Amino acid sequence: MQRLLKQSLVVTASLLALGTASLASSDLQTIMKERKLTEKDVLAAAKTYQPSGRKDEFVVFSSGGQSGQILVYGVPSMRIYKYIGVFTPEPWQGYGFDDDSKKVLRQGDIRGREINWGDTHHPNFTEKNGEYVGDYLFINDKANPRIAVVNLHDFETTQIVVNPIMKSEHGGSFVTPNTEYVIEASQYAAPLDHQYHPIEEYEAVFRGAVTLWKFDYAKGKIDEKASFSLEFPPYMQDLSDAGKGESFGWAFTNSFNSEMYTGGIEKGLPPFEAGMSRNDTDYMHVYNWQMLEKLAQDPKNYKIYHGHRVISIEAAVKAGALFLIPEPKSPHGVDVSPDGRYIVVGGKLDTHASVYDFRKIKQLIDKKEFIGADPYGIPILDMKKTLHGQVELYCHHLSRQLFENSSSSL
Repeated sequence: MQRLLKQSLVVTASLLALGTASLASSDLQTIMKERKLTEKDVLAAAKTYQPSGRKDEFVVFSSGGQSGQILVYGVPSMRIYKYIGVFTPEPWQGYGFDDDSKKVLRQGDIRGREINWGDTHHPNFTEKNGEYVGDYLFINDKANPRIAVVNLHDFETTQIVVNPIMKSEHGGSFVTPNTEYVIEASQYAAPLDHQYHPIEEYEAVFRGAVTLWKFDYAKGKIDEKASFSLEFPPYMQDLSDAGKGESFGWAFTNSFNSEMYTGGIEKGLPPFEAGMSRNDTDYMHVYNWQMLEKLAQDPKNYKIYHGHRVISIEAAVKAGALFLIPEPKSPHGVDVSPDGRYIVVGGKLDTHASVYDFRKIKQLIDKKEFIGADPYGIPILDMKKTLHGQVELYCHHLSRQLFENSSSSL
């Protein structure tokens, strides 16, 4: 009798399950019909649906652009978890209104001017041994050259540093493999002395730069006094990345406008964008930050601008720490492969991903085999001899990087 009862209960449970499944299926079909959804639509929704209480597989930290903050959202759910206030006050969360966050915002004032807005681009995490750690996040302000440090233990901005020599930047906040330095490159060239100079003096006085911000991991803060910059020619610098593995110690920064064109449409000259895109190639800056670190210890190698050390092009070239390699015009993205051997460049005006081989680059440097020098004396390596290959892209231009996209994710 007991056995028969158990069998009866099993059968009843099975029938209930079938009934429930049938009802659920019926409800789903009804919803699909009412909303004119296909099976493909439902599958797409199921792939991103994350029930309450379950963790997303990834968390993405995306620059907010001219909102001046960072968006944090989950994947696959795409739920927004938080807007992290960085360069702009956020009334709804009190950022910029309490004493502590007010102090952080005021760190970003520039030459006595109160700045309460920003244009965030290209966030990056802390790294160790070339792998993401993600306990801190760095984000740049393109419009007002600044870098912010976000503590990911509590998702709060803890520091803003103002670049002492730049007028603008787009070079993001890229880090060396153990977060020794945060790399920030200028965008539009400007006089380093912050004085007015006529545009006719562009090639002689205007300069770009890359700043290596020293990060104190124990304090979770950038050490401004231990930081320094390298003078660049007045090409318009862009994104950067640091070498790792066999390219450890080196870093790479894109540039465009190797023409050093300054416009003049009002005088009958080509429009600015056309004039600065005349050449088929621009330059990738290749520099050894470990050598620069040593050069920054000797006053004969640098000048002081606004209390900040700037290593001269001449000193870097003499030490064998700075080189140029032609790259397809108007690049926007340079990324080092996980093993450090390959450097991948994507361009906005070129439909290829160009892959450079660091071994070939190093061999040419060691042999001092150059095809010439630019007007500022920087040795130029042969593009064809440094390339591993090129891949034609049958989609949009490669804007940013191959191994990590414009947002950073954990």
